[in-house]
Amino acid sequence: MNTKLLPLVAAIKKILITVLASPLAISLLAQIPTDSLSLWLKADKGVVVSGTNVKEWKDQSGNNFHAATTSVTPPQLVSNELNGLPVIRFNGLDNAMETVSFQTFPNKRGTVIVVVKVRGLGSTSGVGYGTFVSTYYNKGITWQMGSKGPLSIYYDGEGSSGFPVAEMSVGKWAVVSLRRESDTIMQYLRDGTVRFPFRISNNQPDVNPLKIASNGRLEVLNGDIAEIIVYGRVIDEKEMNSIYGYFNKKYQLAFRSPDTPTQKWWLYALLLLPVLGTAIIITKYIAQRKLKKQLAELERLRELDKERQRISREMHDDIGSGLTQIVMMSESVKSKMGSNGEKELSDITDTSRKLVNSMSEIIWSLSPENKTLDQLFAYLREQLNKQLEYSGMNHKIDLPENGNNISLSNEQRRNILLITKEIVNNAIKYSSANNILIQAEIKNNSLAFFVEDDGKGFDINKIYGGNGLKNIKSRIEELGGKMETDSEPGKGSRFKYSISL
Repeated sequence: MNTKLLPLVAAIKKILITVLASPLAISLLAQIPTDSLSLWLKADKGVVVSGTNVKEWKDQSGNNFHAATTSVTPPQLVSNELNGLPVIRFNGLDNAMETVSFQTFPNKRGTVIVVVKVRGLGSTSGVGYGTFVSTYYNKGITWQMGSKGPLSIYYDGEGSSGFPVAEMSVGKWAVVSLRRESDTIMQYLRDGTVRFPFRISNNQPDVNPLKIASNGRLEVLNGDIAEIIVYGRVIDEKEMNSIYGYFNKKYQLAFRSPDTPTQKWWLYALLLLPVLGTAIIITKYIAQRKLKKQLAELERLRELDKERQRISREMHDDIGSGLTQIVMMSESVKSKMGSNGEKELSDITDTSRKLVNSMSEIIWSLSPENKTLDQLFAYLREQLNKQLEYSGMNHKIDLPENGNNISLSNEQRRNILLITKEIVNNAIKYSSANNILIQAEIKNNSLAFFVEDDGKGFDINKIYGGNGLKNIKSRIEELGGKMETDSEPGKGSRFKYSISL
């Protein structure tokens, strides 16, 4: 076996042993199905309050169908009411909430589940009716479920089914569910058991808010709600088992009849958890390897920066000082020997000065501290002003000041500097211009430079000796950029080059 995998295998074995030895760990995995989950409101999570006044109840399904209080008097968040967990209490008089609009029973199928306790009769209904949840069908009220004291009642909005459905105890927690399995048949479940299947109108709820504890006007619930779950499909028996297993574990209440099987999910958890644990360990192992590679790459880049700094220092200290000494010695010898050999010494001096300037530019472009476009513009302004100071030309340098967050590579910094200086140098040497403009702009993630003079111009179709234009084009191509030249004799010259950032 690969020795690198031994820690991984050992960790997996440890997890499997822990899982098999701890039924409690398995029971904690009890959770509800998420396929077609439309709404999930839990009083122990996502409730926004001011003091104990409930302002908002956030949907935990991921659909963001959050519910907000719509009444002047808000419902109350009551802590530790249901075996240590909070619930939302409605007063039966003037409390109401409603969600963001969605379709409760798409394609005439769906399941609504409410964990509720009726505390007494509602005060706004002549018969004491209290609503659990409701929504609209056309202009009327439909899909309304609630209770009148010990009786659970359903109404389909068409007038065909408004009657007591089944008994439920006042002052006792229950899970009540509506499950629509066909166009015209609804099942009512209490505590996980089908209590009564009944016929309903063949209608389709519209996209509307789901109203909680009220039908929007009257019939306010006098009771507590701990949880509301809505699915856009029929939940089958196996899935109902997992949902009630989740309720039983969370609220420490036996919501299902003793003869109803509730323990199958243990077997599924036993089979699933080792696979899940293995997947987690492998994912963590891969993530750690990826992190190590990233750290190694960062270290390599740090060492590369250190090497660049070392090269820059050595070029400045050794080569730079040597070239500067050559310039001084050439000037001294030239002043002593008169005209004999003066041309040769002048050439040595000029060449040395060019090398010093070139080396200075290389050092600047290599330094990792000078990485932004804004720093390049500052350095370029300084170099161009020196270059044009004694040219006899009026010059304007217009470079933007918004490149502080744009990083450039060494190649980009070096080539932009040399391209621009070479274009300006050609204008100084050959154009006989009175005025020159150097401009740059950043637009649509692209950098464009413009150099324009009013000199004598040249024929762009004619081939000229020297490597100036050839080097400029070559450097622009290295950057993946484009160059445009516009000139003719007697009408000045205009250069534009652009590169992508």
